[in-house]
Amino acid sequence: MKIVCVTSCFSGIVHTYIAAEAFRRSGETLGHKIFVETQGSAGSGPVAQDLIDSADGVIFAVDLDVNGLDRFAGKPYLRVDVAAAINGSTDLIQQLLGQIGDGTAARVEAARQTESISARSESGQKKKGFFGKLFGKGR
Repeated sequence: MKIVCVTSCFSGIVHTYIAAEAFRRSGETLGHKIFVETQGSAGSGPVAQDLIDSADGVIFAVDLDVNGLDRFAGKPYLRVDVAAAINGSTDLIQQLLGQIGDGTAARVEAARQTESISARSESGQKKKGFFGKLFGKGR
């Protein structure tokens, strides 16, 4: 299987790249092709659109809004915070593939629904407090 992972953290430096490396290693161990796009203050390493188009699914391991979310429209996805990827990238890959296999994976919607992925946590609740207001368009 082919999976695209997008990683970003609040500082955009350390955790972004630790999560990216965790996905690469887990993908290699599981025998899947993993392509990682890092987004952060140190810059962005975008994945080519043809790789996104041919991917079986996407994992967004992000603490911030995903830049260029429209590029992933229609793809099955899993969204978690970056810490979850650092601590359990193998489980996340298996979870996404399981959801794709049984047809329960959510799909990235077009631009009008961008907030539903970027501003909400995995549980579906709007982010609250200081960081919600700053990064997640919370109240």
